[in-house]
Amino acid sequence: MQQILVAFDGFAPVVTILLPVALLVGAGSAAVRRWAPARSARDPLIDAALVHSVLCVGYLVFTPQRPAAERVHPDLGKDVSMALTADPGDSLPWLQLLGNLVLLLPLGVLVPQRVRWFDNIGKIALGGLVLAASIELVQFLAITGRVASTDDVVCNTIGATVGGLLLRVPRWIAAATSRPQHSATGDGDQTVWLLIARIEQERQRCQQAPPVRRRPRLSGQRAR
Repeated sequence: MQQILVAFDGFAPVVTILLPVALLVGAGSAAVRRWAPARSARDPLIDAALVHSVLCVGYLVFTPQRPAAERVHPDLGKDVSMALTADPGDSLPWLQLLGNLVLLLPLGVLVPQRVRWFDNIGKIALGGLVLAASIELVQFLAITGRVASTDDVVCNTIGATVGGLLLRVPRWIAAATSRPQHSATGDGDQTVWLLIARIEQERQRCQQAPPVRRRPRLSGQRAR
């Protein structure tokens, strides 16, 4: 429990400093977008959340720490194995893994709503990978006490991709519910079956109509 309190102790500036800054940005966005022709009520909220997420990521990954014994963890899966082999009361490795998974998730949700280039999951995953690798490089070169880890890059990329998937879930649900539901008897598409019924009625009417008899032509009568 003590480790959890220590891990979350650094979140105090996130609430006391970064959150008011994000709220000011949201208020400014609302004032600027007030006269926009295609404005939406949630646009200022998205702007504020995006700024807050960027500031939180910068604070969490670029704050110096106490010097570590190892500056680089190049082996893939090393952080996961450390968490699996940790003592029963040692929750810090699991918190670090969870934090790396969640770190870029908000950006995966918010950035595509402001940058049109991120219009599919592949681009969001690529953006998360580039950003995660850049963070680890800056930590290795310039930030004291930070450890550059391959697992961090993987976890950050997964988190950004999950954020992009969460952004698209409402669209997928809306698209699925708007499609016509076809049953085994075809009751879902009434237009097709009504057209078939009308064709069948027309065919039966033509069959029931009496045949047209032609008047016999006399041998001496000229054809006109």
